Amino acid sequence: MKNIKSQARPAFTALVLATALLLTPLTVRGDDHGAIPRFALVLDSGAVFVKEAGFGSGARYGGGLFFKTGHRMGVELLLERFAVPVALGAADLVSAGRMTMTTLLINEQIYVLTEGRVLPYALLGVGFTLLSYAPDDWPAGVPRRVFVDRLALQIGAGLDVRVSSALALCGKARYNLVKTWMEDEGRTDPIRDTDPLAQNMLRLYGLELSLGIKIAF
Repeated sequence: MKNIKSQARPAFTALVLATALLLTPLTVRGDDHGAIPRFALVLDSGAVFVKEAGFGSGARYGGGLFFKTGHRMGVELLLERFAVPVALGAADLVSAGRMTMTTLLINEQIYVLTEGRVLPYALLGVGFTLLSYAPDDWPAGVPRRVFVDRLALQIGAGLDVRVSSALALCGKARYNLVKTWMEDEGRTDPIRDTDPLAQNMLRLYGLELSLGIKIAF
């Protein structure tokens, strides 16, 4: 609980700042008032909550680029990373530890509004995830277990709050889904020859909450 509270403080501070900005005049020129940027740098951070039994919550951070692709649409290329604790016995592990997930995402953003200070949108995306596991104390003589790197699916929504023609605050709530499994380290057979159903498939649903900035160019 204390860890979750410490993660929530930066999000609360950013929310207060966004509320204050909403009450101040918008400092953008009239010819680009509230426009979706054609190209922008995205930086954000927040918290993730993995729903699989025995997996906990942790901090996440990411960065990438945004490209406008249509009147109401844009593509975000994002590299994100987070780590969460894993309890003893989760996924049949013989040691507690920490799972780290690094994902390269391609998210399509569909904007509800295209003008104004506040620009809400829905998002849907895919990515490729690299998973790693660091045990606290792995028993001697027991084969190491590793996660299999897999594709990820994303669905959620976001909100851009325009501060100026070049800067916006952005917030997102997303579900990140990775279907994977654990296997003994040192597999030599191609992944296509592996039966995932025989490997105790894990569905790692991660609720991700993030706040950040979008810098337009």
